[in-house]
Amino acid sequence: MDQILKSYLEHICGHENVFQNCPLSTKTSIRIGGDAKFFVHATSKEILVKLVSALDFIDEKFFIIGNGTNVLANDNGFNGVIIKPCFSEIVENGNFIYADSGANLAKVIFVARANDLTGMEWATGIPATVGGAVYMNAGAFGTEIKDIVVCVDVLEITKSNPDSESKIEIKTIEADKLKFGYRSSIFNKRKDWIILGAYFCLKRGNKDEIEQREHDIREKRKHHPTEPSCGSTFRRPRPEFYVGRAIEELGLKGFSIGGAQVSEKHAGFIINTGGATCKDVLDLAKHIRREIHKKYGIRLKLEYQLI
Repeated sequence: MDQILKSYLEHICGHENVFQNCPLSTKTSIRIGGDAKFFVHATSKEILVKLVSALDFIDEKFFIIGNGTNVLANDNGFNGVIIKPCFSEIVENGNFIYADSGANLAKVIFVARANDLTGMEWATGIPATVGGAVYMNAGAFGTEIKDIVVCVDVLEITKSNPDSESKIEIKTIEADKLKFGYRSSIFNKRKDWIILGAYFCLKRGNKDEIEQREHDIREKRKHHPTEPSCGSTFRRPRPEFYVGRAIEELGLKGFSIGGAQVSEKHAGFIINTGGATCKDVLDLAKHIRREIHKKYGIRLKLEYQLI
């Protein structure tokens, strides 16, 4: 059956864009994860629509991934199809920028700066795609995606009943309907919506000032670890509670389980020191959560997306 599915995927995506038994450790920034049965590149929106329609029709499990920077993959891999959107058009129009879900935030920031548009400097250094940033309402230094996004194009999959064929269509959803919260959005629950692209509203600015702000943000990010990680481990439970500082006060900086370690550079990160497993990371996170709850009475939530 896998060979039939492979042929099916190659017919839709092209054989050069289909990878069988793909190690997810090569597709995630923390370098952890077993094999995905298939990993495919969707090189256009049209291909993504065909691909999702086909997988839905044959009831094959799939998962959408961006740069894999906020993703922790299971040691047993993924028994289905991982889809990476690889379409990345970016269009500037006055104070607005449209960007496909597969576009890197860094390139959107570049386009904004090149057109003297301010409002995205805070995202400098975030290694995400537009789709991933919108999905988790990425934020830094007091600003979030929700502050600049106007609307989002989505691929909607609807099924009237379990035995009927799904209806798949593209819709544009206004930002106020996306239920943006701290590192969350409606997409965390609406699994029938796949992000295709987003529209951002920015302001006219001075290029020199924009470049200076980006420089300042890069300097602030120098205290983040450079070892493989998924970024910040936990969501901040409330504005005044700094998780990294609390973990450090508990004496857990440098604490490790297997190959997973609380970063000695910034305690808000769990890093892969080499050979870490998904279980190592989750066990370490569980230990931290237990200790934080014991001292502060707070239950931390992971910021990672789990495959």
